[in-house]
Amino acid sequence: MKDISKKIKAIFCLFLCVLILFTGAGCVSEPDEETAATVSSENLPNDEKEEIIVSDEVHQLAQDTSEAVEKGQDIATDEVIESSVEEEQSLEKDAVVEQENISYDGTNTGNGLSLLGAYQGLTYYSQADSRWANRLYTSTGNKSQTMKSSACGPAVAAMVVSSSKGAILPTAMAKLFVDNGYRTANNGTAWAAFPFIADYFDFSEYYVTSNFSTMRSYLTQKNSDGSNKYYVIASCGSGLFTTGGHYVVLVADTSGTITVYDPYLYNGKFNTASRRAANVTVSGNSVYLSESSFRTYGNTLNYWIYSNDRGTGGASSGSSPAQTTVNYVRYVATQSAPLNVRSGPGTGYAVAATLSKGSKVTVTATSGNWSRIGVDRWVSTEYLSSVKPNSAGTTSVSYKTTVGAYYRLNKATTLYSKSNLSGTPYQYLARTQIRVLSHISAAVDYVYVIKTGRYAYCPVSAYVSGTTAPAVKAGTYSLKELAGVYKRNSNGTFTRKKVRELTANGKLNATSKSSAANAYLKKGTRVTVTASLKDKDGNLWALIPSGYILIWHYSAGTLRIS
Repeated sequence: MKDISKKIKAIFCLFLCVLILFTGAGCVSEPDEETAATVSSENLPNDEKEEIIVSDEVHQLAQDTSEAVEKGQDIATDEVIESSVEEEQSLEKDAVVEQENISYDGTNTGNGLSLLGAYQGLTYYSQADSRWANRLYTSTGNKSQTMKSSACGPAVAAMVVSSSKGAILPTAMAKLFVDNGYRTANNGTAWAAFPFIADYFDFSEYYVTSNFSTMRSYLTQKNSDGSNKYYVIASCGSGLFTTGGHYVVLVADTSGTITVYDPYLYNGKFNTASRRAANVTVSGNSVYLSESSFRTYGNTLNYWIYSNDRGTGGASSGSSPAQTTVNYVRYVATQSAPLNVRSGPGTGYAVAATLSKGSKVTVTATSGNWSRIGVDRWVSTEYLSSVKPNSAGTTSVSYKTTVGAYYRLNKATTLYSKSNLSGTPYQYLARTQIRVLSHISAAVDYVYVIKTGRYAYCPVSAYVSGTTAPAVKAGTYSLKELAGVYKRNSNGTFTRKKVRELTANGKLNATSKSSAANAYLKKGTRVTVTASLKDKDGNLWALIPSGYILIWHYSAGTLRIS
């Protein structure tokens, strides 16, 4: 009986354990909370942490920035990088990982204000700025994840905070994001970073929407002095601004034209065939395009809207922003029209003069989004750029090459690491194939070397003869030299024909009588040209009864028929 009693007790205990295990009686929430605590920061709302981590590095960066601003130094990016669509495709895909928007408990509201330097007004930063392009922005120790490749998130956040609250660099913002879990493992900056900065830097107003019309209703608003009332961070999918995922800042919408600060802006970015349709104008570090083009080609996913607090009490407060003493150079970067110079910091002051696009000015003070450029002379900071516009004048540049086209070097050539044809030299042999990625000037191209995968700067004279293919009318001509006969493939390339594929007259003038030999026509052969066309490299081909013959090559620049 004792054994039976023990067995019954054992069975009962086992049954009770199983019941507790499956029902979770008395321990439902605790294991779930413990499990949640082990989830990576990529999935856990980071603001639920009790404290925001601010490292010694962030404090030092903040101190250096404050000191620089106090001395009136310019902290904005003052360069436009050289890059290409191919290099753009190698960047880390960003702006795609959401993490849920966060309802803050207020424990960290405004704590970030102590990290800011004096307010300087509208500020542009490039993630590829040479000051920090190669610094790591990684949460995993991946050395390929740099500011240039991955930090559009910190760059746009730093732009919005600097333009509304006070000066902070993208490097400090990047470190904050990494330390507090907003840097994802492989997808750049999580969306949750943006409600975090709204709270941490105490913006007066903050909204989020995925609706363009709702976003536009804020972006079009102006303060009484004519400055912009709100700034917007937009996440973009593949399209006008990115080949993967990207963040940009919308700084204004004036009369249907949106002004964009793109942290990965480079020379020629909007000159590709797929992007030209958007009819974008780049002036200094400002990108201008119509609302319709932005909606059609921007492929935006979400918008985070921040009040322009102008370094003081907020967008809706009637207070006038304080003046900050500065000393730096800026350039007029309007779309095309002259910039009004007013007698005071606001549209309510009289127009005292105008400045043409590209004009150089020295800014000695800022007041909100207005910059003082002389005694009782103020201009809107929105139309100033830390980068000189490429088209300061009205002279148009005639380029001898085509962006995206392939060429071959016509002689042994030295390519360089810098756009002024200096820096590290790279030697290449004649016939090396390159692809033009962007125009630096009429004489220099930024190119990609097909065989070695190198990006470099090349003198146009190394692969262009200086002339363009002549017009050739239909008619009868004589070959000035031996000519191969080709067939044209559906992809636009050409393949050498065999003698057996020629017409009867072509076979009579072929250099070989073997039907299996490659087809060449003798020098002096009379040919009837029925049409001509250019290939992707700019070479000119003529259609004759037997096929196609090459009659003009870009590297030589002379016609091969007469």
